[in-house]
Amino acid sequence: MERIVIIIPTYNEEGNIGEMIEVLEKEIFPRIEDYNMSILIVDDNSPDGTAKIVKNKMNKYNNIMISMGMKRGLGMAFKRGVRFAINKMKADAIIKMDADFQHDPKHILDLVKKYNEGSDYIIGSRFLKGGSTPDNWGFYRRFLSKYGGLCTRIILFFPHINIISDVSSGLKLMSVRNVLNKVDLSKISSGFYYTTQLIYQAVNLGIKITEIPIKFKVREKGKTKMPFSNIPLTLKTMILLRLFGNKS
Repeated sequence: MERIVIIIPTYNEEGNIGEMIEVLEKEIFPRIEDYNMSILIVDDNSPDGTAKIVKNKMNKYNNIMISMGMKRGLGMAFKRGVRFAINKMKADAIIKMDADFQHDPKHILDLVKKYNEGSDYIIGSRFLKGGSTPDNWGFYRRFLSKYGGLCTRIILFFPHINIISDVSSGLKLMSVRNVLNKVDLSKISSGFYYTTQLIYQAVNLGIKITEIPIKFKVREKGKTKMPFSNIPLTLKTMILLRLFGNKS
């Protein structure tokens, strides 16, 4: 039976991680019959006690592991998690999601269903029909989310800008054999835009990307990790990526 590992990067998620683990273990995993489901917490040495909560849950459930490391950015945490999941947990596929419930755990069922149907790279999209962003987002956040993504799609994929609707989604499933073993993880950066760099590689390699609609929620506990000050750097990175590919 194939193993799917859910990678959850954390930094100061004391208020969320325990509840997220319980929801996955009690409400989501029992509804998945065809795969062994495991959880990997990739914690960047959170000072708030996140790791302690996870280790307590590890005593309760035997399908949880934790990878501790220095805080070097979400992209670095993702790469560390992928390598750990493949080498130490023997993952056949990985799902990356956030700990803060902005990604509804129920969407895990949709990702696994698509994977079971033969899709290798599945993204949870806020912008497909049936998807959504929070109603109480301010104008700036809503504008940035929608038109920042459009700008990125134009830079990277013009004239085929509709090949992907959500290039910055943090919820995704990837096959190890057909995706992660083909892309070059060393060529993705430490920043939030690592997910877009992965998509760009996959598209250029001819890997088919499937999207499912998701309803993106508001973070209720803890502080957002989204560094809005990195927006100019993100645009610069996308331009260089289109001009020079993965050579830099």
